[in-house]
Amino acid sequence: MKKWADYLISEVSYGSDHLILVATRHNDTDKGITRGKPIDRLTIASDIKNGLTYITIYSGKNSWKKGHKLETFSIGGSPYLRIDGNKVKLDYLGDLPESSFAESVLIQELDHAPEPVVEPELPSSPRGSLPKEFAEELPQELDHAPEPVVEPEEEEATPEQLSQLNELQQQIDDLENVLSKQKFSEPVVEPEEEEATPEQFSKVKELEKEIAKLEAIDIEHEIIQTLQKQNKKLDDIENKLHTSEIIENKKPGPIPQEAYCVKCKTKRIIKNPEEILMKNGRSAIMGFCSVCNCKVFRIGKMKK
Repeated sequence: MKKWADYLISEVSYGSDHLILVATRHNDTDKGITRGKPIDRLTIASDIKNGLTYITIYSGKNSWKKGHKLETFSIGGSPYLRIDGNKVKLDYLGDLPESSFAESVLIQELDHAPEPVVEPELPSSPRGSLPKEFAEELPQELDHAPEPVVEPEEEEATPEQLSQLNELQQQIDDLENVLSKQKFSEPVVEPEEEEATPEQFSKVKELEKEIAKLEAIDIEHEIIQTLQKQNKKLDDIENKLHTSEIIENKKPGPIPQEAYCVKCKTKRIIKNPEEILMKNGRSAIMGFCSVCNCKVFRIGKMKK
């Protein structure tokens, strides 16, 4: 049979301060539970601190019933024993019956109690008796009696002192008026910074990605609008040139195609222009700059 604990407590008696006076302890052996012996609370606390285990047990009809485990703790250097986990300056082992060894412990304490000390009586005085603690010290106290304290007479204030007091009072009043007019700003209490959680970090990163996408779309839209405006201006110039050639009855040759060169930062004639079709279905012209030989691009159809 498995042991319940190293020691078992079946009875307990408390003193007037509700501290354990004596407890009945049993050993848990392989053959069974031994007869109980008296033990004090300090021995129990020392055993628990050294690693031994204690539990309470209750007597049944033909067997013992297991109770609760004892625990010890210290308050102000004094150990206490309880089974409920509360840390108060009281012992508590549950509803165990009173120990049968309590009477013998009380008798033993009374036998060892110190006898009261009887002080000898002092001889009586013919003039009357005095308290024994003051009989010898009374003459010395009379010799060293304090002299009566003579309070100094109050002197009347002079007119000069009164005028100085009035000036000081006036200065104090002026300072109070100045301070009352000034408005003191209350100190601003800055809120404590809270640490961001991993979920908040992930949301911030997602928002940054969306912002970057929107910015890229806006930049691309601005570039397309700029190119469209430039192409419109070029178309207007080409139309004017074409109409002027017709008016002058000149044989129109191939109309030079122009586009904005990013490297030259100005309009240039497209060398080897080629008309292409973009993904959105619109026509565009691709070629090379006639000056720097850089690739140029223009939205619109090729003029013929």
